[in-house]
Amino acid sequence: MLFCKDMDCTACTQKAAGVQKPYLWGKYIKSPLEITKKELPFCTLSDTLKVVRVFSCGCAFFRSRNYPTRGSFALKHLLRRVSGFFCALVLSAVLSSCGGGANSFTWFVEQIPANLDPQVALDPSDVIACTNLYSGLVRRTPEGELAPALAESWEVSSDGLQYTFTLRPELRYTAAKGAQSDYAITAQDFVFAFQRVFQTETHSPYAVDFAAILNSGLVLAGERAPAELGVQAADDRTLIFRLSERDDNFLAKLTLPGAMPCDEAFFTQTRGTYGLKTSSTLSSGSFYIYNWTSGGLFLRRSPSGSQVDSLRLVQNTNNMDQSAEELILNERCSAAPDESSAPTALRSIPYSDTTWGLIFQCGEDSVFAAPLLRQALIASVQEAELDFSSPLYPAAQGLIPEGLTVDGLDYRAQAGDPRPHFGSARELYMEARQGMSNSAFDKVTLLIPAGCGLEEVAAQINSQWQKQLSLYFSLEQVPPDLFEKRMQQGDYSIALVPVQTDGGSVYEMLLQFTAEGGSSAGYTDPDFAADLAASTRSTGRDRCRLLAQCERRLLADGVFAPLFAQQKRLLLADGVEGLVFDPFGPVLDLTYTTKTDS
Repeated sequence: MLFCKDMDCTACTQKAAGVQKPYLWGKYIKSPLEITKKELPFCTLSDTLKVVRVFSCGCAFFRSRNYPTRGSFALKHLLRRVSGFFCALVLSAVLSSCGGGANSFTWFVEQIPANLDPQVALDPSDVIACTNLYSGLVRRTPEGELAPALAESWEVSSDGLQYTFTLRPELRYTAAKGAQSDYAITAQDFVFAFQRVFQTETHSPYAVDFAAILNSGLVLAGERAPAELGVQAADDRTLIFRLSERDDNFLAKLTLPGAMPCDEAFFTQTRGTYGLKTSSTLSSGSFYIYNWTSGGLFLRRSPSGSQVDSLRLVQNTNNMDQSAEELILNERCSAAPDESSAPTALRSIPYSDTTWGLIFQCGEDSVFAAPLLRQALIASVQEAELDFSSPLYPAAQGLIPEGLTVDGLDYRAQAGDPRPHFGSARELYMEARQGMSNSAFDKVTLLIPAGCGLEEVAAQINSQWQKQLSLYFSLEQVPPDLFEKRMQQGDYSIALVPVQTDGGSVYEMLLQFTAEGGSSAGYTDPDFAADLAASTRSTGRDRCRLLAQCERRLLADGVFAPLFAQQKRLLLADGVEGLVFDPFGPVLDLTYTTKTDS
């Protein structure tokens, strides 16, 4: 069976200190410790696992927590073909020498994993590695259930405010090459791990997920000592969590990398290099580090029947001209995301994480600073009968794609249809034009990324404005890199743009329209900002309600007009079963994965 998880937060990539500078919201940094609290706000990450579809191939599909990658509409991830999306495959001879087991699984990553500290792992490739390298108290099974992992059992108090876990006996960490370490896994390792999550110098993206833990906010603010956090070890095998408020998704959150154990003595002896090199990393999961080089990260575990015993995280350097299907059929990789609709004999798992629509420059110096004019143009598009049909681009039901969840709830079902109905486009336009000269529109263009496949739609929209409103705009197609640069700089009047949720986070998708989230659209609304901030302090239906209010306000103000929900899919090699997949990370968990010859 195949799974995908669901969550709420987006942030940046973090890389090993001095090894490579990751891109963080328009600026470069040297290491995780250089990210200040101001740069890395603890956005809401509490969307939890939920089954959304079961396929006849025996694969169940989940949505999960997102793993941070902020930026203006995430265009780098949206406009690439899959052959360019994952950067490079190392020669098979090198792969074999670096850790190819008898039953291996190869996944192309954009960057070789560089930081395996689970409390701070953010980059998708780092998270994939941590998911397989570490194990926590519980783990999601191929049947979609939460099962004991390092814990053999647990109890929850009747009020839901205390969780008591009993660890399995004689647990130990595993060192590189499968060597048994001198470090036992105890309840205190979980205590230390959570204390790290709530230390400001850690800058952990998982702090908001576990905000319900007693005294967590006070510890994070430095107003309480780490020892006062509501995570305590009664003895080596008994771990107790105390919550300040009920969190019905607390167990599911314990599958996140931030909840993995960390031995304090080992952490201290690594002298600031924890998780940054092989000798500073210990495994608590079924896989261990076999080799970690500039060519890739290679994980192994003891062979057992048809179980995958080798995970190879490498880049695709030599086969970038091949499609996702060709890469799999040519045995270059075992699974790959695909943005095409080409027929395939491979199993495919569909998902959508991108909404295409019109965005308007709302800054005070823009001709579209007034909402009424934006609403008039959107109403005109709503009245048009766009002649466009593609299985890759069905009509969007809102800014937020279908299938995303918030605290385990189907967001779209909770929020309803947020699309506004503005009335007569002509009447709105005539009212908005009062006092405006024709010359105000002289420099207005409709900006689109070249090669996006929606050029025909853009032309039809432009034609509709000409026919109904007598507005004559130029259609401006620019290369994707230039398009992204201009979006970041706010150098546009109207643009047909893809808005992506890289981590399945409703909150983060909405945050992209604020200056804090990297937007240059010039949209400022105190009610929008207040509701969005309040959503980070709420849970369940209340949180859905606040986020839905933000989405409705954004669309009602005419800042963004959703048009299409871009469809994507994961292609799987024959014989692969039991894979846990997160399309928003991407994240894969191969703990239960088997692979048989077709």
